[in-house]
Amino acid sequence: MPPSGHRKRLASLALALAIALLLPLEAAGKSSAKASGRTPRPAPSASRPREAAPPRQASPALQKARAEIAAVKKSPARRRYRHNWEKAIASLERAARGPDTGPALLDAARARYALYRFSAVESDREAALRLAARASKAGAPQGASLAAAIRREAGDEPSPVAKAIRKVAPSPGAPPARRVDPPAVPVPTPTPPAPAAEEEESADPVLEEAMADAQPVPLPEKGPEPLAGGPAHVTEINSWTSPDYTRVAVYLSQPVSFEKQELPATADHPRRLALDLRPAVLDGPGRDRTVADTLLHRVRTAQHGPDTVRVVLELKGKDAYQVFTLGDPPRLIVDLGVEEARKEAVARALPRPPGEDEDAEAADRPIRRIIVDAGHGGHDTGAIGPRGVREKDVTLAMARKLATRLRASGFEVTLTRTDDRYLKLEERTAIANLARGDLFVSLHTNANPRRDRSGVETYFLNVTDDRYARRLAARENGTMDLEETSGDVTRILTDLNSKSSAGASRTLARLVQKEITARTRQAQGPVRDRGVKSALFYVLLGARMPAVLVETAFISNRAEEQRLANPAYQQLVADGVARAIVDFSGRSRVAAR
Repeated sequence: MPPSGHRKRLASLALALAIALLLPLEAAGKSSAKASGRTPRPAPSASRPREAAPPRQASPALQKARAEIAAVKKSPARRRYRHNWEKAIASLERAARGPDTGPALLDAARARYALYRFSAVESDREAALRLAARASKAGAPQGASLAAAIRREAGDEPSPVAKAIRKVAPSPGAPPARRVDPPAVPVPTPTPPAPAAEEEESADPVLEEAMADAQPVPLPEKGPEPLAGGPAHVTEINSWTSPDYTRVAVYLSQPVSFEKQELPATADHPRRLALDLRPAVLDGPGRDRTVADTLLHRVRTAQHGPDTVRVVLELKGKDAYQVFTLGDPPRLIVDLGVEEARKEAVARALPRPPGEDEDAEAADRPIRRIIVDAGHGGHDTGAIGPRGVREKDVTLAMARKLATRLRASGFEVTLTRTDDRYLKLEERTAIANLARGDLFVSLHTNANPRRDRSGVETYFLNVTDDRYARRLAARENGTMDLEETSGDVTRILTDLNSKSSAGASRTLARLVQKEITARTRQAQGPVRDRGVKSALFYVLLGARMPAVLVETAFISNRAEEQRLANPAYQQLVADGVARAIVDFSGRSRVAAR
């Protein structure tokens, strides 16, 4: 045997002898420890888990900034104004120092995304993505998840299935795969997805976390339940009046319960409607507003106990009224003189009975006065597209063109706004009712988190379970997200349906949708017809005439944003709506010339 082999053999024998000697010693040590009741100490290991360190407390600056953004999200009055959001987000960014950098930037990204959901301003979403990237770089792992969720919602982030397909796809230089003959049994072709597949996707938990504390309060039967944190403040009371219609709006700092009671006329007092808001306090002393129209003598407000504000409307005659609540900002609406006026408006919109003298009927009740509402205005810009086109500018331009076109066709036209000014939604409806309009058309541009959404759609007033329609209505209503329907509003809608007003509005919506899509396709190429739908739009609620809301295109889509900014497209939309109104008036009543 060579010397090297001999040495290897001796080394192996020595190693075996050492192991044999050590094993008995280790066993003896274990038994000795067991006999003495001691637990043997484990050998040190690099994989031994360390005890989790307690979570580090945020700095006072970050705690204060978090409280500030939470207050904005929870307050219906504060979250309606951009400067409140900007101030709170700036506080979060200033708090991004040292160990708080990642968490503070993540909170700022979530707040900016919540603002985007409220504003539909594309630059807010881009800012949220930048903040999420900075948060991830600063050590907040949720930053990357938030950015991915925002991109997924926009349609920019590929789905897991698309990623898997991309992974298994052959590289350009790879040899072609071996051809496999198809099976003898035919495989059924999958059915292509229906257009409904474009409807709103299920909520992403990552994005819903960013929306926390900003969800609306459900509205129960007798008005909304009060929020925690003290009584509601009655901040303002407005009224709009005409000989046959009056609307009163009571504005609140937060949702509050209310009870209504009708008090009959006596020798000393007129018929009264009393509304008790609880818990609530007046901002300032009691008020006594004299209205002195044909329906309402005056409105009185007073502190009726430590936690109750009483609003009393002194009524004239026996006219019907409706009371309902709207949210964000919370307000209580009272409409007076609704019954006879609605019957007249619906009668004008119903088709003529067979054999009726068309000329005599037209002379009696023609459809001649059209109310055109340009959505948003003033500090309320509406949605803003990727290139900076503003909804409020587009809708005003379209409204002016539509008014010119309708007047040329012999109609009287009232514009709810003729310039860049802010109008409350309930004020727009009141303007339409005060003007005794025969039809009401509200013009808007659509917006959706998915950048590829496109097309035209027209709405009439009704409740809906469709998540997409409810989210759109929430944006146009100025609320943060999907809102429940109060019992009072449901009863109003049921009343409308029973009198065929909703049917007349649906007919008008179908005509508008048909004419706009036909004209724009002819001049602009492919335009998606998204159809006629229903939703609870505040601007249509309480209208005493057939009313529709038109989403003329998606300002969040780059190509359609460019169309909306083009005067030629604006004119096409105006011509389509005008043609639909002429057609509708011919089916119902002949327009006055």
